Amino acid sequence: MGKMTIKTLLTVCFFFLLLITKIDAHEATWDSMDRRSVTLFLTIEKNNLHIYSDKQWDNIDIQIIDPNGRTIYIDMISIPAEKEQIIPLSDIPNGYYQVILTKNNKPISWYLTK
Repeated sequence: MGKMTIKTLLTVCFFFLLLITKIDAHEATWDSMDRRSVTLFLTIEKNNLHIYSDKQWDNIDIQIIDPNGRTIYIDMISIPAEKEQIIPLSDIPNGYYQVILTKNNKPISWYLTK
């Protein structure tokens, strides 16, 4: 494959992943008064979990599970509207992590790679 084809394929894959994340969050959204769709993006960069939402969310339970199935972080947080919420994690190794956000006993899960 040429350089242009690989670059195009990677770009399409990136936007497809963003679309899937947006669709998953939309299909599993928590009840809201205006019933509009919600965008939630989560990433792990270095030793920080980054959460972005276009809507304010209060009293969200968060649980982060490491690649060995152990809970490494649990708390109740608020996610600000249109501002990134950063949760520092102590020196976490590379691997796959599960992040579960729960509101009103309705969990939404993400699987992230560091």
